[in-house]
Amino acid sequence: MNETFGVSPVISVLLSCYNGARWLDEAINSVINQTFEDFEFIIVDDGSTDSSPEIIKHYAEQDARIVVIAKSNTGLADSLNVGLQHARGKWIARLDADDICELARLQTQLAKAKTNPDLVFIGAGLLLIDESGTALRAFRYPVSHGLLVRNLYTSRRFPAHSSAFYRADVVCSIGGYRTRIRRSQDHDLWLRLSEVGQLTALDEPLVRIRKHSGQISHDESGRRQKIDSTVAIVSYLLRQHGSCDPVSADEKVFEFFRTWLVDRLDQERFFEFYDYIERVKVSINGMRKSPLSLLSVTRNIVSEPKFLIRFLWMRLFGESISRCLADEWIQKDDTCAVL
Repeated sequence: MNETFGVSPVISVLLSCYNGARWLDEAINSVINQTFEDFEFIIVDDGSTDSSPEIIKHYAEQDARIVVIAKSNTGLADSLNVGLQHARGKWIARLDADDICELARLQTQLAKAKTNPDLVFIGAGLLLIDESGTALRAFRYPVSHGLLVRNLYTSRRFPAHSSAFYRADVVCSIGGYRTRIRRSQDHDLWLRLSEVGQLTALDEPLVRIRKHSGQISHDESGRRQKIDSTVAIVSYLLRQHGSCDPVSADEKVFEFFRTWLVDRLDQERFFEFYDYIERVKVSINGMRKSPLSLLSVTRNIVSEPKFLIRFLWMRLFGESISRCLADEWIQKDDTCAVL
């Protein structure tokens, strides 16, 4: 219970933690020291086996705004849904346990929210940091709804999950995070939110996002995240067409759809293409350290001419494979009715 500010705080900050002890102190301190103070801070411990529970308990004993939810390990999407069920704020501010809020983040995003009643999502720019907190690069994003939605369905840059500030009631009304999409649950949620309200982003970097080897996006070289992201985009394109959304269908339909999609991605050498991009990036980074690596860079770039053309197309127009897959699925038999 938020005894300091009454029954209904304006904002619920939502953090899910699984074995996040390494940077958890920094994340929590960046929230409790915000310039805007009328919030509750919901921390969901998703079955951590490290010292995270003790760290969370320590801060909860000092700050009555912190609400602790301890549960067994079920993954990020389910844990966030549990947090949403307990949230009392009108707005949800997301943060991961390895990231950091700038001190005026909540104040700045809430001020933007008050300018337009149709807003359901407000992202922000970010500062990428390494494991020690050293700044690497700043990122900014489009501010218009149309450009943000386009970036979502063409796999271009979109504000980080840890910068998300969204309407609690609207997210709950569309079912929260869909647990079938385990690695890109946020991508899927933003696409669904875009169908019921306006998205925007603030140019100002309001969060620091930590880049490190332990991120789940690196699991299986990012393969699972790429699959789930494509599932989210294709399901969105199908809804736009008025077709059945296989992610919301029964288990048999969903598994058929996901298996078909992965097979098609393999046939299109989708994962090989992203491996190619990664090799080129690595060789370019090596060239910065040694000019003699130019030959290696050139060799990697020209090793797959079709991939090079595909990469240049993607840079100009975004990823197009999801639209092709949606069109293929539509042309198939009415699977949702047949299976």
